[in-house]
Amino acid sequence: MEEEQNISPISSAKDSGLGVIMFDSLLSHFSGNNQPENLDPALLKQMRQEFNNSEFFGEDMRNLWLMLERIQIKANLDPGKGKDRIDLLNLACGYCEEGSVLPAFWGRHGLSVKQFSVDLRDAEIDKAKRRYAATESIFKSAMNPKIVNSGESAQGVEFIADNAVNLSKYGQIPSKFDVIFIRHQNLWHDRPTWQKIYEYALNSLSNTGILIITSYFDREHLLALELLKLLGGNIVVSERNAASRQLDFPGKSIDRHVAAITNKSIPI
Repeated sequence: MEEEQNISPISSAKDSGLGVIMFDSLLSHFSGNNQPENLDPALLKQMRQEFNNSEFFGEDMRNLWLMLERIQIKANLDPGKGKDRIDLLNLACGYCEEGSVLPAFWGRHGLSVKQFSVDLRDAEIDKAKRRYAATESIFKSAMNPKIVNSGESAQGVEFIADNAVNLSKYGQIPSKFDVIFIRHQNLWHDRPTWQKIYEYALNSLSNTGILIITSYFDREHLLALELLKLLGGNIVVSERNAASRQLDFPGKSIDRHVAAITNKSIPI
């Protein structure tokens, strides 16, 4: 019995087909939910098995997927309800390891997802673009290239090196978002700046919109939740990630906490 209890959540999830679910969701994302019927079923089966048995995105991305799933179920989240597209804003995205995972997750039930990834740093945005393109090319090379049309698909991604408050000057970017994601918020680094980021995020949520943050540290996460509440945020759910990967600094780990927040002033 003790041995069963020590099985890691990620291992049990992989055994139960998490890799297959992620693969199918990514395939759907990169094909614009328009997968051709003439794809070889045997090839698809082989690719799914290989993906499920590999660490394609690594343990961190698999754990993040599980955490998103957990908070969505616990909070009964349905961002973009009644729409045919989810508008997703990834704030302070850095090199955006999660760039293809987020739209695949939120679009896994058939909705198209348009992602806008924003960071002030040009170098990080350049890395993010290359990372996303590399992921896309894996699916291109393995499948019929005709299934991928990220340049025109509503499920593409736009990478923007700028301050989020300036997004209104980019004509095609929506003013409201169904999902706003901030990975490893950094309140300790610069509280005034992060207060502005939180204010912008809360004010940019659609009627069914949700803000999701992840944190490295216990204390920093609590401080972020307190500030968000002061700014008019409603903490819908906050979860400790038991499978979070420990980093060298004491008490610091990847996506240690994940929380979902709504804007109190927006009726649900």
